[in-house]
Amino acid sequence: MKNKSYWLALLCMLAFYMLIVSACFKQSANASYNIRFGDSIISIKNFRKLHNMGMVEFIGQPLVIEGTVVANDEHDNLYKSISVQDITGGIIVQLDGQALYQTYPVGALIRINTQNLFLSDYRRMVQLVGAVDTSSGSLVTSGIPSPLFSKYIKIVNDNAPITPLVVGYKNLGDSLQGRLIQINAVEFSAADTGQTYADKKNKIGVSRSLKFCTGGTIYLRTSGYADFAGAKTQPGNGIVIGVYSVFNTEKQLLLRDTNDILLTGRRCTGAAWLQNLPQNGSKLSN
Repeated sequence: MKNKSYWLALLCMLAFYMLIVSACFKQSANASYNIRFGDSIISIKNFRKLHNMGMVEFIGQPLVIEGTVVANDEHDNLYKSISVQDITGGIIVQLDGQALYQTYPVGALIRINTQNLFLSDYRRMVQLVGAVDTSSGSLVTSGIPSPLFSKYIKIVNDNAPITPLVVGYKNLGDSLQGRLIQINAVEFSAADTGQTYADKKNKIGVSRSLKFCTGGTIYLRTSGYADFAGAKTQPGNGIVIGVYSVFNTEKQLLLRDTNDILLTGRRCTGAAWLQNLPQNGSKLSN
């Protein structure tokens, strides 16, 4: 009986310890670390493989990634983050600062030492973050603190070339997350044509559907804080460039600014065009 009570007490203490640890798990990049930029660089594709969806991974090794900034907060459609890509993949990097575009402009080639940072995901969108906190009972992430930017990030080149990857609807997938892509022969659905990109007045983000002439839909996501939120979507057909993103199972495109919308052609005809018509079947002029 005495032995049984001993083991029961031990199990209770262990359970209590695990509860305290899980409830108060909070780590960040604020700790004092010796950050080094080595020549051993891991591709972004292989770096992303370290992440298990829905989990958080602490990067304990001095793993360095190098990539080009393809999107930032210049037009306020990305919040406290930049999108970085190499030839193998892309990733969103959270940075706890303002006017990031002044320090990390589009085209800047940067090197990031990820040691003591974290891999996480929001609604299945993978991100590199500076801190995680579960003390509230849910996962909260934040970016690398601005005083530590230079310790974790090194600018290698100020003007690296950027060419968006041309992708068809059938090739859209998680491997493209964070990459600058180009989709062709697309147009806004009839319901989303001539509408504002987002709700600028109430600062509410909106997803507008882009239809492929060959079939398929991707959603153009715009923040209500974007400086082009109040602009109207174009009626034509053509090319759209943006950063590929996801929200759970929804395929999304994050627009950098309206210069990446090139819808100057005639709208689709045939079956795909018919699917884009309003529900009442009224004609849409070309």
